[in-house]
Amino acid sequence: MMARISRIIAAAIALVMFALFLITPPSLISDAGEENAMLPPCDVDEGLPFIDDDEVTCYWGMSEETVVLVKAVDSVDVTIDVSWEKDGVWVGVARASEASKCTLRDGYYECPQNGVDLLAGGPSAEGGFSWTASSGDVRFVVGGEDSQQLQQFDVAWEYDATLPGSGNIWFLALGVVGLAYAVIGPRRVIDWVSDAVLTFT
Repeated sequence: MMARISRIIAAAIALVMFALFLITPPSLISDAGEENAMLPPCDVDEGLPFIDDDEVTCYWGMSEETVVLVKAVDSVDVTIDVSWEKDGVWVGVARASEASKCTLRDGYYECPQNGVDLLAGGPSAEGGFSWTASSGDVRFVVGGEDSQQLQQFDVAWEYDATLPGSGNIWFLALGVVGLAYAVIGPRRVIDWVSDAVLTFT
């Protein structure tokens, strides 16, 4: 009787383990914040009067501050969500080393349009984007509407770190063991475990 009850319990536990394996892994850590982004003003080189042949040069802005993503980031799934409300602008993410292509201004880098390589976001991002991060130092990049005035706007971000898909493989393993226990009984499971231990020792 007790053996039958234990097999029923094992089957129930197996179902729970399989469900945990299939659903999204629980969040390990999360955080959120807001950054002030600066879009550099365009330069205007005036041409001949009355001909309207002014030459306009516009830029992208890059944050002076870097975001450091430690090596441990590569061991988990880190999803960073970035959003903003200002129309006509966009936000992207680039490696911090891309700042070498830019000129340092007062509190930000002024970068040539299309002059830095973006990891995520960019001109095609409309109001926000999500990025699965990897380790390294990164900076935010902004661009958008052409203006002769320095523009500032808030960029909201939040991240969520979860175990990668392989991290919850133990749920699957425990589910298989529980199912085996329920189907074939405790004696054979114990024999299998004993044989496995002897094999690896």
